[in-house]
Amino acid sequence: MLQYKVHVQNKGWTDFVQEGRLAGTTGEGLRLEAIVIEGVDEYRVHVQNKGWTAWVKSGEVAGTTGKGLRIEAIEIKKEGLNYQVHVQNVGWLDWARNGETSGTTGGGLRIEAIRLLTSVEPLSVDDSRASFAIAPEPINVPAPVVVAQAPQVHLRKSAKVYIATGHGITTDGTWDSGCVDGNYQEADLALPIVKVAVLYLRQWGVTVGTDSDNGNDKNMVYCVAEANAMGADFYVACHIDFSGAPSGTYPIIYPGSQGGMNLANSINASVMARMGIRTRGILQRDDYEVSYPDAWACIFEMGSIRADIKKLLDVEAYGFALAQGIFDGI
Repeated sequence: MLQYKVHVQNKGWTDFVQEGRLAGTTGEGLRLEAIVIEGVDEYRVHVQNKGWTAWVKSGEVAGTTGKGLRIEAIEIKKEGLNYQVHVQNVGWLDWARNGETSGTTGGGLRIEAIRLLTSVEPLSVDDSRASFAIAPEPINVPAPVVVAQAPQVHLRKSAKVYIATGHGITTDGTWDSGCVDGNYQEADLALPIVKVAVLYLRQWGVTVGTDSDNGNDKNMVYCVAEANAMGADFYVACHIDFSGAPSGTYPIIYPGSQGGMNLANSINASVMARMGIRTRGILQRDDYEVSYPDAWACIFEMGSIRADIKKLLDVEAYGFALAQGIFDGI
């Protein structure tokens, strides 16, 4: 019998599921760390910081537990077997088959879910990629930025806002870099931008809660809980899209949320005007950080870590644009 189970970040081992069913999660930002498959010949996984593991037999564990390391790709050998993975920032890739690679390498993207299905003929979906490698260009780490003071003459508001920095220290204490491109990590790039935005907003009278005060030391579950505890009126999670993403901002709001839409439009308008960046539109999807806050919420993808890197490195300008956009939307 073909069945499989996975070890999920913060959750542990799932129950076995039979072929065709999803193992893992989508929309929660949780990595797969290990997998057990019964009814196949052999399989191996590509693990964060380790690369490809040795091949293991049916029923054995591939991957790690207790180390906070993500699975980024998988290969499974069995005649007639198709397998498909859900990848961070990308979604479901096309089906791989009979030992082919499914997932990504080189970009630091986690697999979040997987499903297996046997068939006589190969399966396919609209996305023609079952896997892809991300080869970053050589780049340099930005120098520290000196933050200027906000203009002395500016409107003031008294709303409560929580601004979360994407990724960072996880629940188990390990570091989650988010997407990676060469020496650049999403969490490291987002943090100084958020710090600048927080400085401005506080000078403009806004009460701001944020994980950036302590170096991005909370994952999204704790950020949402902290926002709810402070009675935040607005919640903004700042992220950066993966290296294969096209240029542009990409806000995410809860489906049908008018408050979320207003907030996303305000941030977009400010950032587009001040940073000279386009937008890829506003996505309505029930991700954790827009589903669970007791506030109007927006996940703000600030741009592609590769296509928009120059703008993301202009920390002072981007931080001001972000702050003004949030201010306009509250």
